Amino acid sequence: MISFRNDFLELALLSTPAQGFPKHSHDEYVISASLNGLEQVWLDGKTFEADTATLTTYNPGEVQASRAVSDGAWRCLSLYVQPAAFEHYFHAPFAFGQPCVRDGALVHQLQAVVQTGGTLAEEGCVALLGQLLEQAGSKAAPTRLSLDQARLRRVQERLLDDLAAAPSLDDLAAAEGISPAHLVRSFHRLVGLPPHAWLMQQRLNLARRLLRAGKPIAEVALDAGFADQAHFTKAFSRFCGMTPGQFRQVNF
Repeated sequence: MISFRNDFLELALLSTPAQGFPKHSHDEYVISASLNGLEQVWLDGKTFEADTATLTTYNPGEVQASRAVSDGAWRCLSLYVQPAAFEHYFHAPFAFGQPCVRDGALVHQLQAVVQTGGTLAEEGCVALLGQLLEQAGSKAAPTRLSLDQARLRRVQERLLDDLAAAPSLDDLAAAEGISPAHLVRSFHRLVGLPPHAWLMQQRLNLARRLLRAGKPIAEVALDAGFADQAHFTKAFSRFCGMTPGQFRQVNF
């Protein structure tokens, strides 16, 4: 099942066959994490095991194979990254130098991206790639520049200008003359969230104020920039732990 896809990234939740995957290769970079059990991986003549706290990392063209070591259904997440993605997001080329990264926090981060969609998923994938590049010591993840306060305000104003049609990550970065990955990292460092994740919180804060004021849920959804009430309810429930209707009903 594909949970997110754009021109550069594709995130898939896979139920793997009992016999595993035979030897094969991909045109893309592949970053995978097992959701349960233990996976035995064969990569270009070498074998290693990956548990649920391990990300496996493959460069385009590398021959790989894998199978489940433990019994039962085996499920995994795979992020497919087009080779052009590193030039696009980081303005630099890249190649993984190791076949796996043992980091449970990064696995959890990849799992969290599956729960999002659209620009939030894109930002989550870019942030994950940035951390992998930093761990690899790559120059594709520069840290010498940062958004100043004037730039930050400009980005925030552009995001808030039209809640229903916020600029894309590419457009925001191009307007400031920086890479999309640099925008995600710098914005996160200054305000605690990537740009569109920050925007989602502003929309939900507005929605809570409107709900408290007694405005109908369908109108709140549109005023806060959601496509429809169903989309609003899904986002509100995920971040607030209750539906908009439950939020409006105060029980003591």
